[in-house]
Amino acid sequence: ATVEPWLEGVLGGLAAACTGENKEGGGEGEEEKEGTKADASSLAKDLEETLVVSPESTAAKAPIEIEPSRQPTQSQSPTPLFVLYGSATGNAEHMAKDLAASYQTALQSSPTAYFPSVTCCPLNDYKKKCLDVWSAPPASPAAKHGVLFLCSTTGNADAPENADRFVRWLKRKSTEPTRPFRHCAYAVLGLGDSNYDVFCAVGKLIDRKVGELGGTRARSVACADEATGLEEVVEPWVTGVLDDLARVCGGL
Repeated sequence: ATVEPWLEGVLGGLAAACTGENKEGGGEGEEEKEGTKADASSLAKDLEETLVVSPESTAAKAPIEIEPSRQPTQSQSPTPLFVLYGSATGNAEHMAKDLAASYQTALQSSPTAYFPSVTCCPLNDYKKKCLDVWSAPPASPAAKHGVLFLCSTTGNADAPENADRFVRWLKRKSTEPTRPFRHCAYAVLGLGDSNYDVFCAVGKLIDRKVGELGGTRARSVACADEATGLEEVVEPWVTGVLDDLARVCGGL
């Protein structure tokens, strides 16, 4: 009962302001005014129907929704969003693939998002699917390629099997002079268990080494703890990291 009159009034007032209508007079005819009011009333009705939430719909927790990164510059990135994962039990892999699939789906309704597509793969596929792109400078000097790393720690602070070659490459002395991430902006989500002596060792190592190898950090490394609940860190990271990454990649 409160939403409809408020929406109708505010939309009508906003439409009037945007078209130059005011109380003292103006050049708009009566028919055009009536049309503006009718449009506002119709939109208010549509929005009120959309905003109605039934008690049943709040009974279950809604899944995390991924929105495409907002476009920070006048043009899109010429390269995709890269989402790479290292996973021993499947958690990091599932999160990475879910994020990538959700972003790709959201692109259908927001085709002007900063990253025009997404590439998702294990960390050990970096050379085959990513390195050539990362090494090439973007068209704009201020722009960067966007990379997200999601990686768990296994055993005695070891990398998962599908990330071990990538981690060895990061640590190799011969990699340092090439500065392979100098054209990249990145963010890292580490998964671990604080019941072990070393917590999120691999995620922290990736965050540190990528920065040392020229990468621009879009946000600090996030460490999700399986002992207390991964979702406490994962959910806010997933919902906010794309905007942070797009801003840095766009040179803002």
